[in-house]
Amino acid sequence: MKTLVFAFCLAVLAIAPSQAQDTRSFTDDLGRVVKIPIQPKRIAALDDLRLSVPLIELDVLPIASHGRTNDDQPYIRSGLILTGVDFATADITFLGNEPIDVEALTAAAPDLIVTLVSRDVPLDQLERIAPTVVFDETISDRFDIYARLADLTGTTSTLARLEARYQAQLAQLVRLVDAKNITVSVMEGSGGAISVQHSYGSLGKVLRDAGFRFPALIDAIPQGGEQELSAELLPDLDADVIFDTFRTDRGETPADADARMQEALPGYCEQLWACRNEQYFRLPRDEAYAISYQSLSSITTTLLALMNSQTLRTRDQ
Repeated sequence: MKTLVFAFCLAVLAIAPSQAQDTRSFTDDLGRVVKIPIQPKRIAALDDLRLSVPLIELDVLPIASHGRTNDDQPYIRSGLILTGVDFATADITFLGNEPIDVEALTAAAPDLIVTLVSRDVPLDQLERIAPTVVFDETISDRFDIYARLADLTGTTSTLARLEARYQAQLAQLVRLVDAKNITVSVMEGSGGAISVQHSYGSLGKVLRDAGFRFPALIDAIPQGGEQELSAELLPDLDADVIFDTFRTDRGETPADADARMQEALPGYCEQLWACRNEQYFRLPRDEAYAISYQSLSSITTTLLALMNSQTLRTRDQ
């Protein structure tokens, strides 16, 4: 029966109203020129953190979204904390995690699908449902993807307002904190190794935009890249201030971040100047990693409080 319903949905979509909409061309990260509605009204987003949250911030509520589950309850990662929107608070169809529920996606009847190249649903299957735009995080900066979502949805004026607020907050941070003379690292334990990225989500963007300095080992990672390093390299990652993260959506606490680092190197704190001097800070990953202007705002305020502290020391003092 379920298969019959799915087939019926596909048949209906063959004459879907979306095809009657005015369209324009949009080139996605695969180099494909996609005919998309000029004003898409029923967008399905196949990644919650990197596509759904930006859309919601742009005041575009997706009609369906990828998500996660916790105790069998679906949620949009970072959605409630950063936007106040989740499956429980808005009329958004849950499309599953991995794999995406293609039947639910078809039944939602989107007029546009946005997805990441890493999703496992075959592109030709998605295109039979609705015009599909694919983004590739390995070649596009995540906030560039955010800007292109604004272009897709005709919300560039909303983006301009969000960007103006961020630039004002960033200018305040730069004015009040001597960022260029403070070194920082962002790291986390990962399966017995240490994971570092060139720029760690919103936290990394604010740190680099403000002019903080990173260890050469992190600067050498290509933009958008991530590496897992041996604990032997831990001294090369030391800095005046170090940030680590923990996942609140999984009920984690700072102790979980500490446990991951202990797994990578027992007694790691004694190996790091920042940790010995109580300048190793553990932040919620929802705010630190999300691609969100609300998270940029939260991170900027957090840095202003931590870095402007009278107790903050640098290693050359």
